[in-house]
Amino acid sequence: MTRGASGKEPLPLAFPSWGPFGIRFRRGTMSMLFGESGSHKTRIVLNAVINMGVSTLMFSTDSDQDTVASRILAIATRTPTDVTEQWLRTESEKSAAILKAYDFIRWDFRPDPTMDDIWLGAYAYHEAEGRYPDQIVIDIASDVGHDTGGDEWANLRDLLRQGKVLARETGAHVLLVHHASDSAATKKPCPRKRDMQGKVSALPEVIVTCGLTATGDLHVADVKNRHAKADADANNHFPMHLDAATSFVGDYIAPQVSYQGWGGQEEDWS
Repeated sequence: MTRGASGKEPLPLAFPSWGPFGIRFRRGTMSMLFGESGSHKTRIVLNAVINMGVSTLMFSTDSDQDTVASRILAIATRTPTDVTEQWLRTESEKSAAILKAYDFIRWDFRPDPTMDDIWLGAYAYHEAEGRYPDQIVIDIASDVGHDTGGDEWANLRDLLRQGKVLARETGAHVLLVHHASDSAATKKPCPRKRDMQGKVSALPEVIVTCGLTATGDLHVADVKNRHAKADADANNHFPMHLDAATSFVGDYIAPQVSYQGWGGQEEDWS
């Protein structure tokens, strides 16, 4: 069997600011990002995949082809998505030229894939490329269909078990995007590990949670990490830069505050 890579070789960082916290995904392992509805999970993952720049098979159950294409165009050009959505119809050649740079991502837009579909997608990738992808992303995990008699939590447990096998068998990093519990007790801004919907936290090696502060600022937290220090209660959360209009998520840059002198004039400290 030809794998994308062997062992637990680290992938490039999803974001440079995650490095000091030891948040790094590895081939042959499974990780998870989860948060409440509206916490920009899909934007975080899309920007992470673009930043990492490795071959990726991405199952997008939550967003259709046009939505994803307009977001990639927006991220690439820092143009609002309400404009890039129009580009897909009015400037198709320009859009295609920009999107070509992201051909390292192969997409599957079925809204309810089964685990058989995911395995067959990995096999088809191998058939076409002679190797498995470096990464397989499933966004959203709970949309994956299973033959477990309609038991939602049994579905999730089955997905986690098969996701671990998928990572081991293909040598790819498997990243699951999931929901936090819809409960008033879910911690803000970033959910705790125990706030995960379905409580299926045993198998992923790295778990990152995300959420918004009361002022709308995006934060993330490392709540499980077998390779670095983590805090299951998400007290280690830190800010990210979010520009929702352009779907861009990046490292937080603190605002520059200049000192105003007694007369209200900015003073030169040099």
